[in-house]
Amino acid sequence: MPPVPRHTFKAAMIAEKDRAIVLAAREHFLQGGFAGASMDGIAKSAGVSVKTIYSHFADKEELFSKVMIAACTDHLLSQELPSDEVFAQRFAWFREASQRGLAEAGREYLRHLLSEEQLALYRVVTQDASRFPELGRQYQKNVARGRTGILAAYLGNVARKKSWANRHPAQDAAIYEALLRAGICEEALHGLLTITSDVINKHARSSAKTMWNLLTA
Repeated sequence: MPPVPRHTFKAAMIAEKDRAIVLAAREHFLQGGFAGASMDGIAKSAGVSVKTIYSHFADKEELFSKVMIAACTDHLLSQELPSDEVFAQRFAWFREASQRGLAEAGREYLRHLLSEEQLALYRVVTQDASRFPELGRQYQKNVARGRTGILAAYLGNVARKKSWANRHPAQDAAIYEALLRAGICEEALHGLLTITSDVINKHARSSAKTMWNLLTA
């Protein structure tokens, strides 16, 4: 086997260090936000020197901006909402025009919203968006609106199946989202409620029952 070219080996080493820095920075920024994370702590977690970090990123602001904006990517959605066919393949409940399907849609929404990583990300965005406005814009575009969009797509599909001509899926999704978040989101963010599968299931069923009554009234 021929030897690996020196420039190729060097590029691989640089890429590996860059990846280690990004992963460590993501963990530290999610835990403490911009102010709570230190470059020394990030360097230690990444197994590199602070000098090495500054050879990859101009300053802490650049590192935070690039890492946290990347964290606002919802890999399920990418940049645009998939078609209904793609959603139906991804979620068994998507074609189910019933209160049970609505509850499953709610569970999916809550499982994402109340995951430890998403709660941490939301705290950081809320805390640091005034200093990094692009972070707030990317979170709203790629995470918040995307998840609302899934609910709107589902409710639009339900309306078509039920021949509900006067329904407005975007408005219905906003109402259902508000029901799902009420009494659970703020409590989870403030550490007042331990999120379990039972908590999510119970809240999703209750929210779906209320929403289904509104839809069928």
